[in-house]
Amino acid sequence: MADLFRLTGEYSALQSVRELGVPFPAEVLAQLAETMYLQDKLVGSYSLASDATVNVSLGSLAGAHIVIVRSTSKVRARLTSGDGAAQSIPVDPLLILLASASPVTAIDLTRLAGVNTEVTIFLGERA
Repeated sequence: MADLFRLTGEYSALQSVRELGVPFPAEVLAQLAETMYLQDKLVGSYSLASDATVNVSLGSLAGAHIVIVRSTSKVRARLTSGDGAAQSIPVDPLLILLASASPVTAIDLTRLAGVNTEVTIFLGERA
């Protein structure tokens, strides 16, 4: 039986200036309603206590179609997919990646020099 991954909500922008004391309504830029059936998933926590690069285990996943990274401080996440070379992405504090066609096959993390960082990762493999 497959798990169902759901990402729902919206992203919006609020105007920060109010004229005549009248609040402006939020402008909803897009609704989020993403779903994907998962054949396997993995949740991991990593304590980056040194400046060395840390490899993220994919466990039994052949690839991650969903990657969510949350960190307490800025980290560099290098992601490799079936499309090729590793891509470096700064994460501060959240990365959400849905990769339906080309799953991520390798991930490593590097913290800012000298900054202890806690990272939580959710990985999901599409069914």
